[in-house]
Amino acid sequence: MLNGNQITSILIFFLFVSCAIDIKQVPQPRESENTIYPYINQEVYIGKFEVYTSDSVNYTKAWKYTFKSILKNNRVSNQVLDVSNDRNAKEEVDKYLIDIEVYPNFESNFIMWKTWPAFWPFTGYWPLQVRNHHYEVKLFCKISVNGVTRTNIEIIENVKKTIEIYGFYRTSEIESMIEVANLKVLDRCAKEIINHLQ
Repeated sequence: MLNGNQITSILIFFLFVSCAIDIKQVPQPRESENTIYPYINQEVYIGKFEVYTSDSVNYTKAWKYTFKSILKNNRVSNQVLDVSNDRNAKEEVDKYLIDIEVYPNFESNFIMWKTWPAFWPFTGYWPLQVRNHHYEVKLFCKISVNGVTRTNIEIIENVKKTIEIYGFYRTSEIESMIEVANLKVLDRCAKEIINHLQ
């Protein structure tokens, strides 16, 4: 039979496991068919694409795939290719080359003077669990045309949210917020690319 200290330890363990927020919220790729009115009638290549987080290796490919679909969806070009896989060996210089760097940053904290009873003695029962969330994603884009840098673009998307009732457990709202912010920064980047290549 478990004693009171063991039960409390187990409850606190599950409390902190359930309150972890996954910031790897890559937007879903956009479905788009080839249009007869793309802004660029040639291939657009994605060169460097890097997401700077501690575990970005696992999902950088998903970011790149989504970015390609967003470029197509915004009619940048019907042929958005990967320079490392799809480059024509006969071409000396890629006509349109886009390099991307993404820097996501997530911060979260509790307002302890309101939340402390949820830690003890009302673990799991105290409804007032005030948690502040702030997510910022920075995207740097370099556009090169015929091997010459045309422009550098910096896009920043900031979102904040406070959850007051059962903030330990309601992580899906924050994860949705992060996914929407990531989608907005990629979509804004596609629109900026169109503006600089016209």
